[in-house]
Order: sequence, then C-alpha cells, then structure tokens
Amino acid sequence: MITMVYADGGNGKSWLAFALAKYAALRMNQVFYLDFDNPLSVLKERNVNELLIASHRNLHYVQRSKCELEPFELLRALSDSATAHQFENMFFVIDSLRDFADVNNDAKIGAVMNMLKNIREAGGTVFILGHSNKDGRNYQGSNAIRNSIDNMYRLKKRELNGSDSVGVILEVKKERAAILDKAFDINPNTLILSEVDLIEAQATEQDLEFVNFIKSILLQDNQLNKTDLLNKAGFAKDDKSARARLDKYDGIYWQSTKRHTRIIYQLLNN
Repeated sequence: MITMVYADGGNGKSWLAFALAKYAALRMNQVFYLDFDNPLSVLKERNVNELLIASHRNLHYVQRSKCELEPFELLRALSDSATAHQFENMFFVIDSLRDFADVNNDAKIGAVMNMLKNIREAGGTVFILGHSNKDGRNYQGSNAIRNSIDNMYRLKKRELNGSDSVGVILEVKKERAAILDKAFDINPNTLILSEVDLIEAQATEQDLEFVNFIKSILLQDNQLNKTDLLNKAGFAKDDKSARARLDKYDGIYWQSTKRHTRIIYQLLNN
C-alpha cells in the first residue's frame, strides 16, 4: 500500500522514517530510502550512517548530493522497472514528497503518484513523508495526493519529560486498511520503535496525575460513589474538570455502575 504521514518540520517525521526503515530492513528483502530532504549535516548529527546505512546491506540510502539523477527521474526509473512482482517484499521511503514535484501542481504531482502506484502494483510498500499546510491540520498539496494514497496519518510530536526518546502520535486521516491511531517512542540512539499505550500518550501531565491519584484511592477503598471519591481526591463534587476526567477514563482505568441514584466507581482489573 501507499501510506503518507504529514506534519510540520521538527515534529519527528524523519525520525519515524529512519526507525521504520530499520524495522523493515530486518524483516523485508530490500529497503530503498530516497532522501532528498535531509542535508548531510543532519544525517551525520543523527548518526544515520552507523545506525542505518552501514548496519543493513539490504538498505539502499539515496541522498540528494550523492544521486546523479533528479528526484523525478529517479522515481521514473523505478517506475519503468515496476513489472509483475519486481518489488515484492520491498519498502520504499519518499522523503519528502515536495522534493519530487510541485505538490500543488495537479499534473506534476499526479505523475509522481502514478509512478508510486506502479511501484505498489509491482509489490512495493511505499511510505511518504509530507508536510502540513499553514494551520497544521491538513496536508500540503493537491487533492491528487489524497486520491492516490491508501492510508494517511497526521503526525503530532509528544513531549517526553526527562527522556531522550522522540515521541509521536499518529492520527488516521484516511484509511483503506482499517488502520488505527497509534503512538510510538523512537530511541534516537538505536532507531528502535516502541509502541506506547495511546490513552497514556494522549494524556496530559494533569491527566496522569489525576488518574494515579484516583487509582490509589480506589485501590484502598475498593468502591466509592462519585461524591465520596471526588471528596477524597480533594475536589468539590461539582468540579467540572474533575468530573470530566472521571468520565474520560471510565472504562479504561475504572468502571462506573449506577445503583439507584448513585454512581459507584471501582478499579478495573487491568
């Protein structure tokens, strides 16, 4: 399939692509990373040669300064050889789409997308890095992009206090394969991906503090009604923020049941 992830610069798109390329190199026949975005200084700073390029013989890294072909021509050469099962069990990273054609030009970007579809039909898996528009809510470029891809995620960076890891949340924006929102931590020293619980990844520090406090109370008291639970946690029974957080994590960390006129809370086993 063809999957695109988009975000503003500096949110971790390339870290995700590096990590996915490493993941694919360990599991697939060949990986082709077509990088016409990152300068050599960034690759050196992130130690991409040692962590990725030199570590996997089946990973072929094409960087702008080392490529004799223009990005569009390179893609055309791959597309022209896309016959039968030529690219089966192969992974292609396009970093980034706007370096291969004007993303706002329907004809030019349409030609690029057709070439990527040829690679897909020859068995290839294509992963595209795109950029977001000014408000960050949508991808940058023509409708031809959305019409051609199979799956699309919006990437959001997740701040990780006291950690060197790069945290990302992927929100589904288009799907043909029943994909789901996901969260990952990427270790920049190893390029190892670790899936993170989505609920925890989307939670604020205040959310997590509230959850841990409520869990500790319910662990001691087993079951409490809403008023008593909020009082023990130091909140007024009509505190809208606290009540909203109780509802937000109901069925995730605790379970509420209605008994007559009262709502009783208990911890879930998990």
